[in-house]
Amino acid sequence: MNFNNLPIGLFDSGVGGLTVMREVARLLPNEDLVYLGDTARVPYGTRSPEAIRKYTLEATAFLLKEKIKLLIVACHTACSHSLEILQERCPVPVIGVVRSGFEKLMLKAHGKRVAILGTTSTIGSGLYQNLILQQYPLTEVFPVACPLFVPLIEEGLLDHPATKLIAEHYLHVLRNKHIDAALLACTHYPLIRPIIQQAIGPEVTLIEPAEAAAREALNYLTAAKLLRPKKQPHLQFYATDDPEKFSRMAKLFFGSEVKKVHIANLFKGD
Repeated sequence: MNFNNLPIGLFDSGVGGLTVMREVARLLPNEDLVYLGDTARVPYGTRSPEAIRKYTLEATAFLLKEKIKLLIVACHTACSHSLEILQERCPVPVIGVVRSGFEKLMLKAHGKRVAILGTTSTIGSGLYQNLILQQYPLTEVFPVACPLFVPLIEEGLLDHPATKLIAEHYLHVLRNKHIDAALLACTHYPLIRPIIQQAIGPEVTLIEPAEAAAREALNYLTAAKLLRPKKQPHLQFYATDDPEKFSRMAKLFFGSEVKKVHIANLFKGD
């Protein structure tokens, strides 16, 4: 088997991970990509850690059947509870968005005052807070759970007054904290970046980890000599529910139209 020609697999709880896939497609234009959005169970951010681990393992098992050479977990919540398990058990290398997001955040913040904006589960896991304080113990960290952002974005309310009110409700507490940088620790959040910027203040640098995660994939495949030869890439999209809605929303996240979305059944026993 020629491993160079195998695809890269990516998954997220919904369509948000397409922001990561977009960067992977840009930096690795010859690679075949397979994306899975667990739209039947989105958002992961309000689920228990046990449920998130179960969903993550099911998504991984599905993508492994596609004979992938690399797995990218394009979901901060899944990374928060499952990344180490996947890296131990998975027969292919696993890259998450956590490390790349953390490194980019600290580079911009110079280790001073940072905010983490994420789902309830991501914030509750303490993953980012612990990672920052272990390596930068003098940093002041302000974690903020924003549980309504994902459903608002999934409904397409990207510039809606309700979204602006919710952002103000969540983020006004950071206004006087003199934050240097804030990590958008959910792949959905870049879609409402202007609203978040307005609510948190124009002086705060907002960090998106998608490009850094894609570059990590590029560096790994280059070092392992697993880059695919120059060929026309084949992109596949799977959703666990409502492929029509996935297709409609995909253009906002991926930047181009997605016409064909296949149904993936991960949970026959549920």
